[in-house]
Amino acid sequence: MIIPALFLNGCVQWERNDASNTLWQAEYAKCKERAYQRFPPDVVKDVEVEYGDQYVPCKKNKKTCPDGHRYESRPTLRTLHSDNNKDARNAIIKSCMYEKGWYEKVYYWPRS
Repeated sequence: MIIPALFLNGCVQWERNDASNTLWQAEYAKCKERAYQRFPPDVVKDVEVEYGDQYVPCKKNKKTCPDGHRYESRPTLRTLHSDNNKDARNAIIKSCMYEKGWYEKVYYWPRS
């Protein structure tokens, strides 16, 4: 018997019973400022090498180029940027919001 898997994508929102959106924005901004002061961005750059087939035209001949083109594996460099302090900042923001009485709530469908 095959049981279908149901994957639900949810949206997480900060909530507090007595709070307005304006209050949320102000308190979130304060928590975010605290997090950035404690853990400023620490951006690192990495280079990744990928190999992929590239179309290469060639002089048509029976032995090495019967179609007038071929595909060759060639390297491609890709630069990746990441922030080493991102997770620490997010943890500070969460902790700060919890201290202020906010909690995270997951919604699995659009709110009306």
